[in-house]
Amino acid sequence: AFCDHPWHQRHLDTMFGVASSVLQTFSILGSLSTSQGLLLVSLVAVVATIYAFHKLGPALKHVQVYQVAKAQFLRPYEENKDIIQPRYTNQLGNNLYQYAYARLRARYLRKKFVAGPLNQDVFHDDIAKLSTGKPEVKNPFEKASPFEHLEAEADYSVEKATSPKDSQRFLKETPNAFAQDFKFYEHDADLIREWMCSSVDKHEKEAAKAKSLGVDKDNTVVFHLRFAGAVEGWFADPTYHELPMTYYTDVLNRHGRCKRAILVHEPKSKVNAAEVAKRLKLASPSLEIVMQCASRCEDFMVMYKARHLALSVSTFAWWAGFLGTKSKQTIYYPKHEEVAFYNPRSLKCWYNKLLPNEAVYCPIRYTTGTQALKKSGIHRTPSRLMAAQAV
Repeated sequence: AFCDHPWHQRHLDTMFGVASSVLQTFSILGSLSTSQGLLLVSLVAVVATIYAFHKLGPALKHVQVYQVAKAQFLRPYEENKDIIQPRYTNQLGNNLYQYAYARLRARYLRKKFVAGPLNQDVFHDDIAKLSTGKPEVKNPFEKASPFEHLEAEADYSVEKATSPKDSQRFLKETPNAFAQDFKFYEHDADLIREWMCSSVDKHEKEAAKAKSLGVDKDNTVVFHLRFAGAVEGWFADPTYHELPMTYYTDVLNRHGRCKRAILVHEPKSKVNAAEVAKRLKLASPSLEIVMQCASRCEDFMVMYKARHLALSVSTFAWWAGFLGTKSKQTIYYPKHEEVAFYNPRSLKCWYNKLLPNEAVYCPIRYTTGTQALKKSGIHRTPSRLMAAQAV
């Protein structure tokens, strides 16, 4: 009766094949010692895990935790005998570090630099075109305003060699795929600004809009707000954490003369931004609040042109501060308290490594410890709950 069933008839050979393989496996394991059996099982588990991640790669590419783990085993560039190009992962802010590092490496090794195509379809749909054999885009940032004018190529093989000491200093460090540590860039900071500011400065219309907001006034602080949970949902990287309310109030206290606060935020985080605005008003009733939520280029320019800028844990905002130092008097920088490496909160300290050793930066210390957050009056802006209540 079992064999007469249509489904069983079709798959009987397969079923017996699998059963036979399982029996053979148990037979082999039975003939091995305990240590040999454990070794074999471990090997199979490793191979199965690698295979699973390979198959699930396309589905996991937007899961930030997966990207962070994967990045520890990769470099921010691809290199052959003559050419170096960036290996892009994640979003625009991350891609700019990968661009900068790969270009610096090409310069120090006297090779040709090629910007290559972005691997993120959040900027354009040309990734699909690349896979179908159609012409590649001329510039990977062509739809990533305000960086669409970045140079796509630079041939350093024909330029004068840098000093051996400088080359050795740069090349001795080995970054992961994100290359997010200012020690890689501190000696070439002005050069990187030269590469990138020329593209940003072409956006005169957005610069004029920013100036009309009064971002250059001494009594105005521009705050960047980043709520990963509201924007990316369950795919969000937990190390891109939301800041406690004490950070914002500490910025106001440190500034001492702030009468206007411009809050730059994304459309999906309006509810969260409104909560921060409400709490700032409670802390300083006379404070004027201006909500800024426009295009990526306009929001970037507001931060880029600001006289006083308070960063969030965001690579996008970091670049606005770093590139816009000519217009800056103060850049308030969130610096997480240092904790032991085995403490899970140490994963949230990565942004500390990007703090430039420049006079314009003013570190604001904070913690994400439970007790400290309770005292601050805000644990973590409840992105999903607040969004649901708003709906």
